[in-house]
Amino acid sequence: MITRDHWPAMALGISQIIGYGTLMYAYAILLPHMAEDLGLTLSGVFGILSLGLFFGGMMSPLAGRLVDRYGGRWVMTLGSIVAAGAVMAMSRVDNTTGLFFAILLAEGAGMFVLYNVAFASVARLDLAIPPQTSISIITLFGGVASTIFWPVTLALYNAMGWQDTWIVLGLLMLLTCTPIHFFALRGMEVLPDSPPKSPRPNWPELTGRLRRQGMLWMVISFVFSGYVMGAVMALWVTNVQDLGHSAALAAIAGAVIGPFKTVGRFFEMVVSRNLYPRVTYALSLALMTSGFAVLLVTGFTLPGLMLAAALYGMGDGIKTIARGTLPLALFGAKGYGTRLGWISFVQMGINASAPFVFAWITQAFGGWWSFAIMALCLVCGVATYLLIPDPRQLATGTHSQQDAPDPSKDPA
Repeated sequence: MITRDHWPAMALGISQIIGYGTLMYAYAILLPHMAEDLGLTLSGVFGILSLGLFFGGMMSPLAGRLVDRYGGRWVMTLGSIVAAGAVMAMSRVDNTTGLFFAILLAEGAGMFVLYNVAFASVARLDLAIPPQTSISIITLFGGVASTIFWPVTLALYNAMGWQDTWIVLGLLMLLTCTPIHFFALRGMEVLPDSPPKSPRPNWPELTGRLRRQGMLWMVISFVFSGYVMGAVMALWVTNVQDLGHSAALAAIAGAVIGPFKTVGRFFEMVVSRNLYPRVTYALSLALMTSGFAVLLVTGFTLPGLMLAAALYGMGDGIKTIARGTLPLALFGAKGYGTRLGWISFVQMGINASAPFVFAWITQAFGGWWSFAIMALCLVCGVATYLLIPDPRQLATGTHSQQDAPDPSKDPA
């Protein structure tokens, strides 16, 4: 049943559709045309985007720290104003330098309005639903960003060119996301010493050496599993064509990924009360790895290709939720925004290179081997996931030791 406490997450879900559609997916349509008009190569213009993503990662810890200190309302409201201005500024660039600074500003501001900040913002609100439910709702909406914005951006470009398209997208963000962030996040926040209204699970946290160990292996696993996403977005069509399919069929199969992200997130939301986030992350890795296994073995056939896209999409959709809920479960709510920011910084700093690395692998060895290395990355993600300590087992073990009778005091 939907209540007033669901509205903040639903509103932020709408802003994530617009935010990701404008600050991430629109580039795939508009940057190649901008490269032609500005006299840049395709690799050159996407290289600028990679630098922008890296700069955005550098801004993530600051964004998270500001949410922890001041709450998400003003951080996301001001962030959406700056991001909208940067998007509209993209319409005015006429050289490489202008494009570089416009993208840097857009991606830097994007870190103040996208998933990590949205997750940290709703986690601070004093709602009658647990934070993991709000996070699931936000990602459920965000999963359709590519499905909506790729065709919308293409239609706008065909009708008015890339300059006016950037203006329309910037105005859309300014007039929708700004009021959403201002009004949706104006509720009371959980004070440090006050119990929240929501029935939050009593999950034990990692402590001491195991806390550092858990953070290390969790981040490494996130890097391996996240490295694949950028590669798939950039090279899916090229690699699928190398398997023997047409470009049109490759694009259709790629379009399957987005809706199945939403399917995976809806499934997770329905059963999230019964799933510990560590289990959620394991499920996402299993689905993504299964998708690549199907792709490598039967991807030469149409049914195999479609099944692989569906499995990967479901896994990737669930992984986005786990990226927000697993750090909350393992390390607690204190400093949650800052923690997500540093995780994002490491991930984006490393994962920005994925399109270039896998493009080289595709050129040197072919699409099948490119997919095979992506699968290997996921296997490494699974291996490092297994090294993350489970605080539930540790708590149970400690409790059992405390409850065990002392043989030296046995009256017998």
